[in-house]
Amino acid sequence: MIRAVTADGALRVIACVTTATAREGSRRHGCVGAASVALGRGLTAGLMLATLTKGGEKVQLQILGDGPLGGVTVSATDAGDARGYVHKATVFAAAGGEQRVRLADAMGRAGAVNVLRDLGMKEQYTGQCPLVTGEIDEDVEAYLRVSEQITSAMGCEVVLSDAFEIRVSAGVLVQTLPGRDAEARVREVQHRLRTGALFEALRGEATAEDVARELLGMPGAELDVLDLRPVRFKCTCSQERVTAMLGLLGPDELAEMISEGKDAEVFCNFCNERYVASQERLRRIRDELTRSHGQA
Repeated sequence: MIRAVTADGALRVIACVTTATAREGSRRHGCVGAASVALGRGLTAGLMLATLTKGGEKVQLQILGDGPLGGVTVSATDAGDARGYVHKATVFAAAGGEQRVRLADAMGRAGAVNVLRDLGMKEQYTGQCPLVTGEIDEDVEAYLRVSEQITSAMGCEVVLSDAFEIRVSAGVLVQTLPGRDAEARVREVQHRLRTGALFEALRGEATAEDVARELLGMPGAELDVLDLRPVRFKCTCSQERVTAMLGLLGPDELAEMISEGKDAEVFCNFCNERYVASQERLRRIRDELTRSHGQA
């Protein structure tokens, strides 16, 4: 992923190639077809939103729709880490190869875009806007325009192979910078995105910088790249966090679970990882809590 500005300082440009990230998310959740496209676009949009923060912040993006997929939830950081899931990872028929996938029928046309920015120090910002098209990138673009009042053009694309697997995933976000009258240029990029320019740019091998230049309509022109960072699918769940979560239940609830004679299973929605807490571990957690309560 790159962050850049145009040579005249009028536009901020963020572009990323998220193929490996989208493939890993799709693999973990067993997505194919439109579900893979929805997850890939959501992860890409979340990563680009996270780069707009001041640093060290986290963004949670949730797109809810009335279609069969139900929605997509993504969590991303400006360090390039993202995780996410499709609410109902339905196996959905979708065009592959040389055809663009339209998501509206799978995501739905009624719903909402919710964005939560964790600014650290227990400070949070939330914003919301109605679903516009169900295409995810267009909906997040509308959110930026309506809720955060930033003139923006966003495009996220996932190209599928003939086997409905992810061949390439990428995105671009172009915004006006404060004090610059460049709205007409952003609208031009928006038009190019809506008429398939990003999909065309991804037919061959393209880097994030190639994608940015192509969508700006300036191949070979000067673009001031501020930084380049890797992106990856990474979840924050762990066995230690699961143990800590079970400790919040209290001795009585743990005793009830132990009496059932079954191991406790915990699934992470974001990465679909399965954690098992054995009867022995449950007893150990209960005993530690009982001792700490007794000391208190």
